[in-house]
Amino acid sequence: MKTFNLAQALKQKNRLAGEVARGREIVQRENSRKESQTPRADVRVVFEKSVTQSRELAAFKGAIAAANAGVVTGDHGIYGKLNLQAELRGLITFLKGLNTKEGEEIERVGFLSRDEASRTVYVAAITRDEVDRLVATYQAEIEQLQDEIDEFNATTRITLSA
Repeated sequence: MKTFNLAQALKQKNRLAGEVARGREIVQRENSRKESQTPRADVRVVFEKSVTQSRELAAFKGAIAAANAGVVTGDHGIYGKLNLQAELRGLITFLKGLNTKEGEEIERVGFLSRDEASRTVYVAAITRDEVDRLVATYQAEIEQLQDEIDEFNATTRITLSA
């Protein structure tokens, strides 16, 4: 386990956020392509790396929130769960908007009576079926985290001076 001061943690959080965004841009751009085009990136590797980095980002955000609240040792508790839940929701939103176009399309090329038909085959590295499975998996994880958050909220007592 590596130790960071708060300034370093904030820099690392920002770096990770940028890397997650760049990875998602690559996946969005490269996931569905014409079959005749050479892939410019290994979409699956980039996607998996962005998921891992997104989880790291949630951990940094949780640790920073805990530190700001005065919790500086051990488990970051509810902060880590809340931030992981938010990252997973963002990942689901990204996946639902991912271009998964596949199959053959007939495209018209030309002008009016001189139109010519051209067949184009599209391939997707991450298919719509896989997106649906991933969304269901991440949604189940969000629900589990929500159960833990609900338990925390139901059992945690606070004292206020009136």
